[in-house]
Amino acid sequence: MAKERCTEKIDERVAQEKEDLLKALANTSGIVASACKQANISRMTYYRWYNEDPDFKEKADDIKELQKDFAESLILKKMKEGDTTMLIFYAKTQMKDRGYTERKEITGKDGEALIASKEIDLEKLSEEEREVLLRIGQDIINTRE
Repeated sequence: MAKERCTEKIDERVAQEKEDLLKALANTSGIVASACKQANISRMTYYRWYNEDPDFKEKADDIKELQKDFAESLILKKMKEGDTTMLIFYAKTQMKDRGYTERKEITGKDGEALIASKEIDLEKLSEEEREVLLRIGQDIINTRE
């Protein structure tokens, strides 16, 4: 019984700390380091909660999305004011499909690779091909050391 009460208190404390951290995250415009400092929670704890608690992750992601929405609203405001830099920035990042880009990204359907990688059947390699692969592997290992 006492152990259950202790576990409940810990769960309540952690829930409160998560709530405090999410409020701090909102107050700091989604900046994790600042929010952790404000809530007196380590960044390691933040990322553990983020990766292990789907509800916490969803709420943290919502805060990040609000930050992006705010930034986008400022970009659009500057564009309406005729800010050429913002117009160029927006075109390069949001209008690539219309040719507004400094480089072309060539991919397959839905961003897939153009050339599919294929498995190599090691059983079908000649002795010479196996030796070449072995040398390549040894070179990689030697350069890491």
